Amino acid sequence: MEVDVKVWEERKEEFRRRLFEDLEIGYLDRDIMDVLLKLFESGDYFTQSSCSGRITAVDAAMPWEREDSTVIFKKHSPITVDEVRDLLNKEVLRTLWLVVTGPIIHVNAKSMQAAMRILELGRRAGLKHSGIISSSRKGVIVELTSGVFLATPLKTGKDVVIASVEKVVSLANKALVKGKERLNRLREVLGLEPLDYVALWSCQKA
Repeated sequence: MEVDVKVWEERKEEFRRRLFEDLEIGYLDRDIMDVLLKLFESGDYFTQSSCSGRITAVDAAMPWEREDSTVIFKKHSPITVDEVRDLLNKEVLRTLWLVVTGPIIHVNAKSMQAAMRILELGRRAGLKHSGIISSSRKGVIVELTSGVFLATPLKTGKDVVIASVEKVVSLANKALVKGKERLNRLREVLGLEPLDYVALWSCQKA
């Protein structure tokens, strides 16, 4: 099915408005804004949802489940030992998981040809788990994502199941940085300057 250009352009303007609304209320990751704007500036793309990579704490039977799960912590920068210790003091109904996920961007392309181009750029940047996930008159949806994923059980019920908070924090932060590095590689193939995450995170702490 071919993309209806008029419908696609109307949706692009709608999602552009949402993008700036999300930025204004603090819902959007600021460390991915430049990538999203670059795609919106193109005549062939806009984005529908995105995340620069994050660490979450989820109360769920399994870390990938959405039903009967509760997100109790979310951060797009490295986690601290004190933050994990605070999590261990919270009441848990099922299992408390510390989950690290890499960047994910859903790009709406104006045509299949444009979709294949952005898919190739994503894979060149190391986002090798990317792919086309749907095609309709509203556009061709490309999911740009890496294989970065780490899930660590912290606590089941009242029982803490980790031996070292420090080691868990170190592994989680290393995984988060790996995902951010992939996002910087995407910046480079899009013609953007890589982001200095260390400086950004230092400013956030100040």
